[in-house]
Amino acid sequence: MFLLRIYLLLCASAATALAPPTPTHFRLARGSLIPPPLLPPLATNATPNNPMSLLDLDSIEHFAESHGLKEAHVSTLYNAFLRRGSAGCGLSEPRSDLPSLSELTDKSFPKSAASSLLSSFSALSTSVSKVVPSSSGGYRLLILLPTGQSIETVIIKHMHTNGKTRYTVCLSSQVGCARACSFCATGTIGLKENLPASSILEQFLHAQLLLASKDIPASSLTNVVFMGQGEPLDNYGEVLKSLRGLTHQCLFNLSPSRITVSTVAPVPSIIKRLADDAPAVNLAVSLHGATQELRELTVPSARGTSIEELGAALDYHAKKSGRGAMLEYLLIDGVNDGDLAAESLASFARARGSQLKPFVNLIPYNPTLAGAAFSYKTPTDERINSFHALLKNEKIQSSVRWSSAAGRDAGAACGQLVLGE
Repeated sequence: MFLLRIYLLLCASAATALAPPTPTHFRLARGSLIPPPLLPPLATNATPNNPMSLLDLDSIEHFAESHGLKEAHVSTLYNAFLRRGSAGCGLSEPRSDLPSLSELTDKSFPKSAASSLLSSFSALSTSVSKVVPSSSGGYRLLILLPTGQSIETVIIKHMHTNGKTRYTVCLSSQVGCARACSFCATGTIGLKENLPASSILEQFLHAQLLLASKDIPASSLTNVVFMGQGEPLDNYGEVLKSLRGLTHQCLFNLSPSRITVSTVAPVPSIIKRLADDAPAVNLAVSLHGATQELRELTVPSARGTSIEELGAALDYHAKKSGRGAMLEYLLIDGVNDGDLAAESLASFARARGSQLKPFVNLIPYNPTLAGAAFSYKTPTDERINSFHALLKNEKIQSSVRWSSAAGRDAGAACGQLVLGE
């Protein structure tokens, strides 16, 4: 009866299909926003000048426990915050301010708890300090963190042949990155800090708010890619929490199939862990070379693991998720764009089996200062098309992401994020 009561109290939208997390007090899953009281309340440093974020779900859960709130009260809170009181999952009317006391109490939220909540939490702990538009219709957002560091978030515009428009947001998971891929601008600043899940979720909300300010429906932001600054799987726990926030029916209610986590696979075994914890979320692996020697040229962190280990992890993920991963392959002139490299890539993809084939996404190199240090250049269109043709002749599912150049004028194209002002 308890589970049934929770189910009826919360929105009855599609399940997120995310498995329960590995041991931690965070237990956001279908049917409950509040975990069992297994752990003591979370210690916080919240003050009037340093309130917690309303998207800090750990803190919200502990606040609910300590104030005797029910699941329905937490649902009311997020309906007021993300849907301005409309009790309908999936509807979006984002705001950058806290709900008022009356907005909560008029929906049977206990007054004393509401007052305490509004004095302890802020709507957002981050702020947008700069927006750089692109001629492609997208935007690069420079976002200031409470720590004083900054990150970048990118909004990508997609125009369909039927005239409809949708947007994808490219989220950062770290300030900087420790992986130092030779083509990537982010790696040049090193790793400065991991982002908490709240700062990852706030990037999505900032993107919704920006689109709404341009009279673009927030609902047109339909897809999420973890392809911004940082290596997502190096910040595994917080990224996993953000996935639950993005997909939970009473928060942003995104389908897991519209979310892609991109990784250089620093430790292939963590791909297996992601398959166990979040099998319905798409996986993209930054391959860039299908032999050990070639991959190490662009991805130095690949030196710690073999290409065979990576292949085995991809096979495990495919079996758990029921679909093949995306293999991202950055084409660099004279480095990894030759016929032998294409044949190696075809062989690696074919080895994954005929049932759950990976999809190869060819990305023409975008100029960066990091790549300039190695004299990297973008291949000619003829060379790119020839590489692609060889894959197609080998029956490998693939495409060229010509749109990856979109945003170059705003410093927001693939590989270019480095806190450019």
